[in-house]
Amino acid sequence: MRHIRLKKLLLVLIIALIILLMRKTIVVFAATSNELKNQRAQNQQQINETKEEQEKIKSQMSSIQQEVEDLNNQIASYQGEIDDLTSQIEDATAKIEELQRELDNKEKELIEKEDLLERRLVASYKAGDTSYLDVLLSSDSLTSFLSNYYLIEQLAESDTKLINEIKVTKQKIEDSKLELEDTKRDLETSKNLQVAKRDNLAAVKASKSAKVSQLSEDEQALQKRIDEMQAQDATIRAAIKKAEAAEAAAAAARAKTTASSGSTTSAPKSNPGGFIYPVPSQYATITTGMYYQKGGYHGAVDFGIAGISGQPVYAVKSGTVVLTQSLSYSYGNYVMIDHHDGTYTLYAHGQSGSICVSPGQNVSQGQQIMRVGSTGNSTGPHLHFEVRVSPGGYNSRVNPMAYFP
Repeated sequence: MRHIRLKKLLLVLIIALIILLMRKTIVVFAATSNELKNQRAQNQQQINETKEEQEKIKSQMSSIQQEVEDLNNQIASYQGEIDDLTSQIEDATAKIEELQRELDNKEKELIEKEDLLERRLVASYKAGDTSYLDVLLSSDSLTSFLSNYYLIEQLAESDTKLINEIKVTKQKIEDSKLELEDTKRDLETSKNLQVAKRDNLAAVKASKSAKVSQLSEDEQALQKRIDEMQAQDATIRAAIKKAEAAEAAAAAARAKTTASSGSTTSAPKSNPGGFIYPVPSQYATITTGMYYQKGGYHGAVDFGIAGISGQPVYAVKSGTVVLTQSLSYSYGNYVMIDHHDGTYTLYAHGQSGSICVSPGQNVSQGQQIMRVGSTGNSTGPHLHFEVRVSPGGYNSRVNPMAYFP
């Protein structure tokens, strides 16, 4: 039994160290270049020390567990490629729709111009042999002559312009058709490649399932938690992408409005930090930091002193709700907020039925979003609080203490 507990502890440590090494984003608050250099040197030293410790622990892992870890990395890689292809397919589909609308408009414009030219030619035909010279010679005064000359000049210019416009429109239609066909081919290529990647992903997942079945009960339990966290990370990434797309569309609309009004004023940029505590001040005591007591990486801080159950949870800063979930595992009931300054916050293990915000909703600093509970993988009432930096994934978690007062 002691051997199993030791093995489990070693597995937890290696997973925590791997996650720590995968963190690529560093929040920098240094004010001078020397401080930045010092921070970089300290970070590199920490990475080197962690790598050494990782190799020591890794040698004590079972060979099957190591194979499962390799398969996990392959799954994550395939899933990332599939997500990228999905984005390409969505972009290509949207572009095809836009190009088709433009093509329809150009063809409608061409029909209108050709109809106008046809009516002009019919009118000219009905006029018989009357020429521009006849019109000029029929002038009964200098004023009439000049007026008729000007009219003839305008008619000639208008005819020439109309014919040239028809030529240009026809060329634009041909160009649009070519671009449309190219985009459709790109879409088909992305779809075929996505199918292949999905097949590869399914094969690797099947291989992983076979390997996991050979693990001990403790190892399987640990792997289940890893899978749950990876699934939640995928959900969060998708929600962030959706929110960023909505923000980009809103920004484009604002820019269009600003351009039309002739204004060049830009919005002030927010500065990371400026958070309030996510629970009432009398409960703002951190009971677990970025690392557990046994050394495993926590990636968050917990507020869990006695009496905190049912207390309100506040948005630490204004922003937009990216995601709300009610799970029986992992984070349990949780809320994630985008603060539009490169930071995201996640509030987990909320009381059942207490979430009072929804995705897409703008919240102000200090606004209640749920209540403290003990849902999901929780051993008692507490608030699990994370700060993440862009792009907001599981490996982008940073120490919240740098943001509090």
